[in-house]
Amino acid sequence: MSALDAFNGQHIQAIVILWILLGGLVGVASGAVTGMAIGGKALGDYKLAAMMGSMYAAMPVIPGIIIGTIILAWA
Repeated sequence: MSALDAFNGQHIQAIVILWILLGGLVGVASGAVTGMAIGGKALGDYKLAAMMGSMYAAMPVIPGIIIGTIILAWA
């Protein structure tokens, strides 16, 4: 029995979209804070460090959520 059997197809799509958006926002925010904390002083520009951190931190989040949802669908 799948963990997602209790939902129909529309609910599953809504849940996946919600998790992608939530995970992406958390990844962007945490990457920006971490970029400022780690690279801001070294680069001399905290805005640039925040932008770079938010871009690179969000990259692995979205594929991870999608793969996790696919695994849950067949578990």
